[in-house]
Amino acid sequence: MAGMSITVCLPGSAAKRVDEAVAEAMAPFEMDGAGGMGWEVWDSYRIRGSVALPVLAGHEGDPRLIADRPRWDGSLDPAVPGECAGGPRGLIDFRDALRAEAADHAGRLWDRWQEVVSHHLVPDDESVFFHRHLAAGGTRDSYETSREATDYRAQSAVRAWVDIAPALARPDIADHFSFGWNPVGIGQRSREEYVAIHEFSILPLRNVLTLSGWWYEVGDPPLHGACHGPLECAHEPDFGREHVGVQSYLNALPAETLLVNVHCHV
Repeated sequence: MAGMSITVCLPGSAAKRVDEAVAEAMAPFEMDGAGGMGWEVWDSYRIRGSVALPVLAGHEGDPRLIADRPRWDGSLDPAVPGECAGGPRGLIDFRDALRAEAADHAGRLWDRWQEVVSHHLVPDDESVFFHRHLAAGGTRDSYETSREATDYRAQSAVRAWVDIAPALARPDIADHFSFGWNPVGIGQRSREEYVAIHEFSILPLRNVLTLSGWWYEVGDPPLHGACHGPLECAHEPDFGREHVGVQSYLNALPAETLLVNVHCHV
């Protein structure tokens, strides 16, 4: 057994009965639960800021914020300044200004790659060279110093990108905004998709239980608490399983929607 955290979304009307509302939302996913839904995800849980929700600056003392619930022995986890176990969506800091800057920079970078490609032969993706290396008897470990890797880097568009990539790094936004990896992948998504990926990449991955009862663990197929199993569920999920879908959903929720972080034993 292991632990995981999930952000449970509740209507604002549940503010005076948070514990009961969380229990109702979580019930369809309980192991050996009375609901008989058959999902069997968790066997115990506690409201706590294990994957803390950051509080919007200036609102740290708002009484609507939700505190950690005690452990079984009545003790509490140490409080972390500026973080909470939950509260109204409008009091949670989703780094709006930094996300906007990240999105703007990613858009400019996508445009820059299109400009580079317009002056060179369209390059093949690095995966082409990697699989060619495996077909020739190479391994994942030997690829980096192989002839195939050299051939990938020798493509004129890739060589041009190596020269300009350092100036595009933005460590002030996030450490991973270096853009020094496979540049061909930039053009394999639309500008809108590429911007969204980098906008939300500065926020932590979160699992989410939506208002309509969909249980999302990032990367896994969603589970619907209103149905007894995937074969019986004819409902459309709220969004795709990717981080972008999860984060877009959270950002679009009304300000009064409650977000409650729950740590589960699974």
